[in-house]
Amino acid sequence: MQRVKFEILILTLLIGVTYALAHTFNGFIFRLFEFSNHISWIYLPAFLRLANVLILGSLFGSAATAIGVIIICFFKNDTVDVTALNTAASVIGPLISFQIFKILRGREVYITQLRDLFVLTVIYSFINALTHHLAWALVEPDQFLSVSQLPIMIVGDLVGASLGAILFAAIANNAVIMDFVKKRAGK
Repeated sequence: MQRVKFEILILTLLIGVTYALAHTFNGFIFRLFEFSNHISWIYLPAFLRLANVLILGSLFGSAATAIGVIIICFFKNDTVDVTALNTAASVIGPLISFQIFKILRGREVYITQLRDLFVLTVIYSFINALTHHLAWALVEPDQFLSVSQLPIMIVGDLVGASLGAILFAAIANNAVIMDFVKKRAGK
């Protein structure tokens, strides 16, 4: 039992670091598509926030996302209040999105169904943009009325999360990979 807890903690930490690295990679590759420090027309790590919850569950998936966001904010020298708000928005967005999906569909997301993942990414794209907009408005109240960043963030998350959903569904539908995961989970 202790080994399982240790493994999930290590996996949570590794996935958090992977999220931070993916964010950095995205900024490097798509620098021309950046609107600001935290907003891009193409944001590939958007799906990672959802995947973290799909893979690790709400608690550990949210913790992995939080670790990644804190690492990102640390290296960007963001203030503590900005870091806390970015972390909260990044964690809350996926959780709300899963709940909205569950209400709309009356069931959980089927990870092997690309359609479910696309519906989830559309919901998430709107929710994530709104939670971040509200969080940033708490730090800079003038931003609350300036909604020009919202459509860009929605598009960036939608593009990135859709590409992630396609890759995730391909992996989830790969029999060899899923057999390995099932065997590993049974240990």
